[in-house]
Amino acid sequence: MLLKLLLFALILVIPATSYSYFDHHKHQRNDLTYREKWGYVKVRESANLFWWLYYTSDSDRPLILWLQGGPGASSAGFGNFKEIGPLDTSLNPRNSTWLQKADLLFIDQPVGTGFSYVTNDDAYTTNVDEIADDLLSFAKDWFSRHARYQTRPFYVFCESYGGKMTVAFAKVLYQAVQAGDINVNFKGIALGDSWISPMDYVNSWGPYLYAFSMLGNSGLNKTNVKAEECRALVEQQKWDQATNCWNEAEVLIEALTDGVSFYNVLEREGLDRRSLRLLTHVERLFEKHVRPFEGDDLNLLMNGAVRKKLKIIPDSVQWTESSQAVFTHQSGDFMKPVIDTVDWLLANTPLNVSVYNGQLDLICDTIGTELWVSRLRWPDLRKFSARDRLAFHVGNDDSRTAGFYKQYNNFRFFWIMRAGHMVPSDNPAAALKMVDMIISH
Repeated sequence: MLLKLLLFALILVIPATSYSYFDHHKHQRNDLTYREKWGYVKVRESANLFWWLYYTSDSDRPLILWLQGGPGASSAGFGNFKEIGPLDTSLNPRNSTWLQKADLLFIDQPVGTGFSYVTNDDAYTTNVDEIADDLLSFAKDWFSRHARYQTRPFYVFCESYGGKMTVAFAKVLYQAVQAGDINVNFKGIALGDSWISPMDYVNSWGPYLYAFSMLGNSGLNKTNVKAEECRALVEQQKWDQATNCWNEAEVLIEALTDGVSFYNVLEREGLDRRSLRLLTHVERLFEKHVRPFEGDDLNLLMNGAVRKKLKIIPDSVQWTESSQAVFTHQSGDFMKPVIDTVDWLLANTPLNVSVYNGQLDLICDTIGTELWVSRLRWPDLRKFSARDRLAFHVGNDDSRTAGFYKQYNNFRFFWIMRAGHMVPSDNPAAALKMVDMIISH
């Protein structure tokens, strides 16, 4: 492992612009040859976004932008090395990399996440609209410098809280394209286990866990009572209190279910709950939903071989898989729904909007996703709902269903089997098949 890290760090880098570098690799398992390029875009005074591009010589391939959740989790780290990039954290080729289907662009966002950074605390964003504005500023700069991508199909895929960022970004990007402010062949978005409507998830946790035999009648009643408390606070737009209520609902569920994992209901959290008692509700949410994904292997890689390879990371920037500062600054926005933005995209644009959910996810469970989808005001919702689901399989394996999907016009829903919150990690073959289905449409 140490030899691999040293070799990775010593790979020749050739300057492409003052802020970007690229080099060459060969993906030996499927003979996929690709190049890399990375850099910074200054989106505001004191605010700098880091990006990392993987690309091949094929000039017709789509471009997929991946946005991680958190908020404050690193796309260039977690999404890249643990989910869909060409290499895993041991620097071994990933058989299921999405680079097989499209060029990949990772952005550490919001500013302050991963290798992105701020030079003034006032530069942190506090809501998804501010994040979307930064991403639009990034896109205008990046696509002007990479003109070959202006005509290629462009998609945004995301995960978790990244869904809230994605729909906000999609709206302002589409408007900018229509206004002639940016030249991008924007085709669609794919919302993976996305925190689109927080209360629909909190409301559905009880029934979902009851169906899995993880709650009894008494536990179900207690969970539903707490959910009703949260709903009332959201309706009153008492956002900070609603966030606290969300935390209390999770604490209750953990106590009733012997610590079920919110990311895969077949697993346990394994948290030291005694150490969480002295934290604020926002700090507790960070420790439960963001901190657990920090791993020594990824931290070692990103702050060691990757940092040496990139050569452009300021000395003052220390990579962390999850930024508590970013998470805390966004906390006032946590419980706000963005269903209206999804509705706007479906009704006012030709963009393909896809939703996908892991069967075993709790935090953004499938029941909750189906609830907010059922309340869309999209004119074609009734026709979509009347459609039958269709099964899909991976390769020649007919022994197990990879997932189901349903489509009407520009809206698709994918149900991914045997996957929790991180679909590409839990069922990589099904996720890759889904990507092919979306970008081939």
